[in-house]
Amino acid sequence: MSSTGSLLVLLGLAVMAAAKLQIPKIQRLQHQAEVLSAQNPSSGLVCFSFYRPILDSIADQYEVQYNLCNSQYEDQAAIEYANWQQPREQIASRGRNSCGRIDNCASIVSAVQAFECYAEVGSDESKTMYGISTNATEMMTEMEALNQKLISAKDLCINNAERTYVEFTASTYEALNDCLSGKIIITTTPDYERTTTTPTPTSTPTTTPGPDDPDY
Repeated sequence: MSSTGSLLVLLGLAVMAAAKLQIPKIQRLQHQAEVLSAQNPSSGLVCFSFYRPILDSIADQYEVQYNLCNSQYEDQAAIEYANWQQPREQIASRGRNSCGRIDNCASIVSAVQAFECYAEVGSDESKTMYGISTNATEMMTEMEALNQKLISAKDLCINNAERTYVEFTASTYEALNDCLSGKIIITTTPDYERTTTTPTPTSTPTTTPGPDDPDY
């Protein structure tokens, strides 16, 4: 495998999460890194060796945060579900009692007395069933609202994790591309633990691109 091909393999290992997220900005920066590495193979090894562990660490932190968002949602949903078990059992018990009273009418031998039983019990238990229906509807509405609140909190958590991932990954790619193009020179060993700030190696900038710069 060529040196350029080897460098692109290293890059690919660091951007798998970005590909899954389908972030256009990061994909554009990745493509730019591939082009620059092909144009400047001599600086590629040093630049990728410095920035790949940082990109990997950012991706790892995103995965941890993403999983945490989901586990927090599942844990809270389980707690809330448990809180509704007692009301659910109470409704089920009332339903069984009503059905039991109606079933008892079937054991009456006399047809007249059986019909009288059905008429009386049916009237009484229709009120019970209406109450069950009303209570169940109210509880269902409350549960749906609560679950939607939990889902919204999970989505916000994931969005925050994605935003952090995109911001730091993009910043790191921009620094990587500056390194590949020779705008900064790596002279230090990367600090792999630094993943919440843009890496700042000892550098020798040549030019700083601005809005009017075609490479900006």
